[in-house]
Formats: sequence, structure tokens, C-alpha cells
Amino acid sequence: MKKGVVILIICLALVCIGIFAFEYSSSICSGEEGLIDKARDEIPIADADTIELVIAGKSVDGDAELYWFKSGNEYQYHRYTPIEFTAFGDDRYRFVKTYNPIDRGMQMYALQWNGGYAFMIDNEKCAALKLTYPEVNPVVEIIPVDSVPFVYYSKLMPAEYTFLDAEGNPGY
Repeated sequence: MKKGVVILIICLALVCIGIFAFEYSSSICSGEEGLIDKARDEIPIADADTIELVIAGKSVDGDAELYWFKSGNEYQYHRYTPIEFTAFGDDRYRFVKTYNPIDRGMQMYALQWNGGYAFMIDNEKCAALKLTYPEVNPVVEIIPVDSVPFVYYSKLMPAEYTFLDAEGNPGY
């Protein structure tokens, strides 16, 4: 009787280890193609297997990397999805989490991430990003948007952010 219980416990432990190993290995990907394949699994759109999908940019904070994926082509609506991975080894990544960014206008997005803010801008009319940090004497930083898509990460949490056009006017 005791032998049977021990064998049953060992079998259950092996099954649990196998399930854990499968889950862990399915969250590991290699290279840009692996990142895009994982994004196809995570992005909630009907035609994720066939839609055009590219990496629009990334933000890095230590070994945490936030990739912005852009889906769709010139004839389709674009969806921008930030997905966090942990980098380790040679061009290998572990999936962490998919986020829903805040839509701030035509193809401009913001996301609270890792204690700061990540921004994704894919609008040619946006010339700069203005960040105001909450200090006794507020500090204002202007980040030029040289080309799109444009990704920027501020490790500090801004009190306010504004998207500016070429004349320095806010909003669209």
C-alpha cells in the first residue's frame, strides 16, 4: 500500500514538473521573429495569424523590455500593442505581460510602465513630446520627434505630458 502511494506521488510530481516546464518553455522566444510570433498569440484580433505585424520600437529599463507592435498595413486600421519581455541570454526573451495603452489622439499612445511612462507616436504631425515633472519648480523637457514611429520612455513619472505640432501647439 505504501509503495503504491509513493509511486502515485512521484507520478503526480512528474506531471506537475512537465506542465511547469511546458508553460515556461512556451513563454520563451528567440529573436525578432520569435517576438512577433508571441505577439500574434497575445494580440486580441481576429486575423492575428495573417495580419501584417511589425515591431514599431522598444523601451528598455534594465532587463525589462517593452516592445510596441504595430498591426495592419496601409489599407487597414493600425493597432498598437505594447508587450513586455524580460531579456536574457543571446537574443532570448521571456514573455511577461501584454498592456493596453491609453489612446491620446491619432496614433499617439501613452502607458504607465515600470514607474515611469512609455510613449508611442506614429503621427507625422506630432513634432515633439513635452514632459512636465512634478517638482517644487516644475522641470519641462521637450523631446523632438524626428521620425515615426517614435518610442520614448521616461523613467520618471511626469505630472503632465503634451503632444506638440511643428508650431509648438498642443493637441490635434
